[in-house]
Amino acid sequence: MPSSLAPLSAYAPFALVALAVALGATPLAGTLARRLGIMDHPDQLLKPHARPTPYLGGLAIALAWMAAASLALLLPPGVAGLPTRHLAAVMLPILGGGLAMVLLGMLDDAGDLLPRIRLAISGLVVVLMILGTGAGLHLPQAIAAVLGTGGWPAWLGPAVALPLGVFIVLGACNSSNLIDGLDGLCAGVAGVMGVAYALLAALALAGDGAAEAPASYIGRLETLAVLPLALGLAGAAFGFLYHNFNPARIFMGDAGSLLIGYVCGACILLLAQTGELRWVVGGVIVFGLPIFDTALALYRRWRSRKPIFAGDRSHFYDQLVQRGFSVRATALICYAVAALYGALGLAVVWMSAAGAAAYFLAIVAASAAAAAGLGFTRPERRRRMI
Repeated sequence: MPSSLAPLSAYAPFALVALAVALGATPLAGTLARRLGIMDHPDQLLKPHARPTPYLGGLAIALAWMAAASLALLLPPGVAGLPTRHLAAVMLPILGGGLAMVLLGMLDDAGDLLPRIRLAISGLVVVLMILGTGAGLHLPQAIAAVLGTGGWPAWLGPAVALPLGVFIVLGACNSSNLIDGLDGLCAGVAGVMGVAYALLAALALAGDGAAEAPASYIGRLETLAVLPLALGLAGAAFGFLYHNFNPARIFMGDAGSLLIGYVCGACILLLAQTGELRWVVGGVIVFGLPIFDTALALYRRWRSRKPIFAGDRSHFYDQLVQRGFSVRATALICYAVAALYGALGLAVVWMSAAGAAAYFLAIVAASAAAAAGLGFTRPERRRRMI
């Protein structure tokens, strides 16, 4: 086995642990939701499903993810030369933050929280996670290296990194929440992104030379932590997807979508600790479909002179359904698009930091051009079938 795959293969079984836990826990979460009356009732507008459907699927995803990630900390230290016991300092604050996000989402599922309260609490959770792990604090230095500014003053780096890190994670939470609008969509996309983040971290470790000298994993704990976190997310999401694919028997609710965005955002910040911008760029590109969908919805609302934060059916997946695709076909198309963005994100392994930045801008431009060319950016009253 190539040494660069050793950490990936060592943590891969934990994805199966998460898969098994999610498969078994999801029906139990549905039963609990019915007993507590935590149900999503259709309104034929933003919630067009046929019958009341239980929430709390996010609880099952969280249990599966946390079980897999926690067990990964018990991996014998001799396996693939991995410094397992040292990972706790990085992973435990992230696991704690994930639990807080799930509880916050469950409160919102049970009874709508005021947006400003949810934003304040989730922002505090992310701040504590960043301070507890140091994730993302090297991002300003990585940006400075590309700009050729020679670095930041000692006080300015953290002052920039903290709000930037909060923006990245909360933006990911919001985007994953918005893409959870169709049976099986968010779960399947999350599974694809989880696999891509694990591969990206493995490539980053190999690029840093850790694969040739396993003892150097000790200096790459943040990158190494992405593997169990991302693989746990992938297994949990795919296990939940079995119960959530159209016709869905249970929804993940905000508890699930907030957790998915939080884990993906945390993976991006952990990759920033390499000090190389290309891995951050790769992480953002992997998250490309939720970003694309959010940007598209906001742009179309703006063009239609609607409040940009008001819910509607203007998302990428909504437009696919409006064009005649079934819910299942739409979900599969979105999985393919997510996989495409994942593959594009992995391509940064062959690039310099400056090249990755230019590559990112090219992908943004290509995505915008494709959306416009296929008619996805037209306001509702002007859009025509293609």
